Amino acid sequence: MMKYLAYFFAAALFLLSCTFGHAADPATDLLVYLPFDEGAGNKAEDTSPNGFVGDIENAKWVEGVVGQALHFNNGSVNFDPLKIDQPKEMTIEFWFKPDEEIEGGNRIDLLYRLQGGGRPHITFNRGGVLFGFYFATQGVELEALTNYDKFEPKWYYFVGSQSRKTAWMYIDGELDAEAEAGGDARMDFGTQGMCIAANQGNGNFFNGVIDEFKIWSVALTAEEVEKNMATALAVKAEDKLTTTWGKLKSNSGRF
Repeated sequence: MMKYLAYFFAAALFLLSCTFGHAADPATDLLVYLPFDEGAGNKAEDTSPNGFVGDIENAKWVEGVVGQALHFNNGSVNFDPLKIDQPKEMTIEFWFKPDEEIEGGNRIDLLYRLQGGGRPHITFNRGGVLFGFYFATQGVELEALTNYDKFEPKWYYFVGSQSRKTAWMYIDGELDAEAEAGGDARMDFGTQGMCIAANQGNGNFFNGVIDEFKIWSVALTAEEVEKNMATALAVKAEDKLTTTWGKLKSNSGRF
């Protein structure tokens, strides 16, 4: 039910955005969407038009920001090469919640390729940098680095958005970092596969929860980032209200 509400809110925001200009369209611009709502089994199903399927290792379903999510314990979701055309622009968005505070230490990969090096990746503790969105154009590898000094064990909303000119990293709907791009985006998941919550060969594990993972073939604007975050939080609030009301109704016969 909550997923249907999420789609309703997304559609409403899309129609509203059309009044003012171009907006990302889930029907044409969404390359990957992993709601992580299966609830059982070892497969993560992409509900975008592409319909990719990933293999889940060492993770379980828990309550997420919207519906359910995956809680990783030295685990990952692995995808074979996605075999999609290189987008000229790109956005990666998802929610994450670390099990423990992160303010240094060993490298942790939230997102990486399944096979070999390349870009993009989203990583903690790389080369003395706490957190970064590591992206590339067809000619050069680049990075947008956080201004945070630690990440607590709570939910964060991450967006890495890359146009032909600029890349932006947003956390909780606010701009955290910006870097020049200077060319078409490079996304190596098409040839190297994709690994969520670990790196190639399943190391550098992220232990915690991830929800609502999406990749777009366009660069989301700041306004779209804010709207997407608000949509997820609105659905979460509705979910809590529905649960509370259900408990009240079930308890009403006891008095």
